[in-house]
Amino acid sequence: MNADESGESGESWVCTGCIGEAFLRSSIEKEGTRQTCHYCAEAHPCFSLEAVSDLTEKAIEAHFYRTPPEPNEMDYARLRHTDYNWYRDGEEIVQLIEDLLQTRRKIADDIQQLLEYRHSDFDSDVMGQETEFARESCYAERKQVSTGRLDSMWTNFVTSLKTESRFINNAVNFTLDGIFQGVETMHASGKVPVIMAAGPGTAIPSLYRARWSRNPAELDRMLVTPDKELGPPPPQFSGANRMSARGISVFYGASSVDTAISEIRPPVGCNVVCAKFSLIRPLRLLNLPALESVLESGSLLDPEYIKRREQAAFLSTLTRRIVDPVLPGEEDFSYIPTQVIAEYLADPARFNLDGILYPSVQLPGTGQEARYNVVLFHKASRVRYMTLPAEKDCMIRYVQQYDEDEWEPDICVTEVISSQDTRVPEADGDEIKDISLPDDRRMPSLEIDLDSVSVHGIRAARFEYSTDSVRRSTYHYTPRVSEPAGSGAPSWNFASGQDDFPF
Repeated sequence: MNADESGESGESWVCTGCIGEAFLRSSIEKEGTRQTCHYCAEAHPCFSLEAVSDLTEKAIEAHFYRTPPEPNEMDYARLRHTDYNWYRDGEEIVQLIEDLLQTRRKIADDIQQLLEYRHSDFDSDVMGQETEFARESCYAERKQVSTGRLDSMWTNFVTSLKTESRFINNAVNFTLDGIFQGVETMHASGKVPVIMAAGPGTAIPSLYRARWSRNPAELDRMLVTPDKELGPPPPQFSGANRMSARGISVFYGASSVDTAISEIRPPVGCNVVCAKFSLIRPLRLLNLPALESVLESGSLLDPEYIKRREQAAFLSTLTRRIVDPVLPGEEDFSYIPTQVIAEYLADPARFNLDGILYPSVQLPGTGQEARYNVVLFHKASRVRYMTLPAEKDCMIRYVQQYDEDEWEPDICVTEVISSQDTRVPEADGDEIKDISLPDDRRMPSLEIDLDSVSVHGIRAARFEYSTDSVRRSTYHYTPRVSEPAGSGAPSWNFASGQDDFPF
């Protein structure tokens, strides 16, 4: 379309020279049509005024809100009884458009008139109600980004998994793509990495793992071969957990001994065996706590920035959605969404991740930054087993006598070797063959530190809780027996000082 045709069609054009905002100016230069600008009368790449208005409308709706045109009840009370002066919050719409586009006043005026015409209606005009983009309207920047679209997708995702289909479900990829797309390129405040390194020479060189014993025989097995007994269970013994479905063997570790013990919720009176597992190769973890402070920068006029900002706002709430405590007995049902998320993130075709770091559920509060859990996906959860003697060749001592009638704890695992025993120790004992996959080609990621193995007797449990008192009251009323049934008036006689709700 040439300039003459544009004039005949009545289309108004805005050129790069009349727009100062960097993103919009660049978009006009790349995608615009060379026309004669309606405002400066020069031939440059141009967008139509309609197109510029569309981008402006989307930007204002995404990043600003229209402030109330009248004082609220509290403000009216202050106006009546004090010297308070009320002023409407926000910036006038024309000035906002001028600042947003970094353009001249005439262009801002024309865009405001076009947008006001789009949103006005006859009824509002008759009643004198202000509509969006009205000349007198004012707008203020949103303090919180709306996540309504992703919230709705998440709700449908959870409901669909729990009540409709779990194995072939189109809602899964659609929702999770919208939530996690581009997460590996995001940045959090304080230079906290969203994708963090774990392993040798990193801030996470090792993880702690704990398991409580049900009887003395089980405790003996843990002490003799802790690498196998504390490592990930074999598939046939892998139960449903927060980040793994039944039958999927993964490694759950914690940042400290107390975190590892608290996460398994051992019963009072049992013994817990805990050990440190060193990470022997570099791993990549999704840092869920970092998602709470993801930063996104860009132009307010960029539609992609609007989506990224919404995504970042939703991701800031994702940790709470994933690590919400689950009541005993509800794990199989409540863990379904988080299990699906873990399998989605473990897919090598999407992300090159080995696991997820998430905050401790059982030890919130002070020191939260040092208390975290890590789940290593199946591909990164193999333990390098050590050459340890079989249980039948070991003697375990739990106490030692240091005085005639005095004993003290002293746990020691002693290998008993007979001088007549000429057998060559095998690298893989019977226990290893029982729990290892026959054709496991995964690269080992973990190795136990034998010197870190410890036994903890659980003597008591302490809880943090909130307290709300329960009041009791009495409500008296007189039934109106003279009124016919269904008269419509309630039979309550509300007296001054009584509750509004009788029940």
